[in-house]
Amino acid sequence: MKKLLAMLILIPSLSWTSEVEQEAFQSPKLIGEGTLKVLMWEVYDLRLYTDGTAFSWQDKFMLEFDYSRELKKESVIDASLKEFKLQPNVTDKDIKAWEVFLEQVIQPVQKGTKANVFGLQKGKIIFHYEGSQPSTIENEDFARAFLNIWLGDKTSRPKLRSQLLNEY
Repeated sequence: MKKLLAMLILIPSLSWTSEVEQEAFQSPKLIGEGTLKVLMWEVYDLRLYTDGTAFSWQDKFMLEFDYSRELKKESVIDASLKEFKLQPNVTDKDIKAWEVFLEQVIQPVQKGTKANVFGLQKGKIIFHYEGSQPSTIENEDFARAFLNIWLGDKTSRPKLRSQLLNEY
């Protein structure tokens, strides 16, 4: 059961520090929030922030994770790779390359860990785990596919997406 839970979870852990916050946002605005649950377990609370405007893929935004349980790095990577496979136009070659990116940026998390993923212009994505230095990947296809896990039209979690985008 633990393995199933871990396989369905997919987020990196990142934290919101002043330097990263200043680079990404002047005055963050909460757009929506929700909780990822797998079976009866809460995995994390998730919030979507923008730089004060409505959500748009062309503008800066941030997903903030507040973890409700411990997750191993390998479990998060495996779950992310499975989500990539569900997306249209993602090839096996893409997935293999993106696995290298995930190995570089994903960290294990503990209950109570806060983490952020910043989506910035021109395919830049910043992963920031609480208490650690941020990691940046500049690859537009990877950034979009990773963020599509929660925000894409074809997400495996449409209810959570609607909550994040405040579309009820």
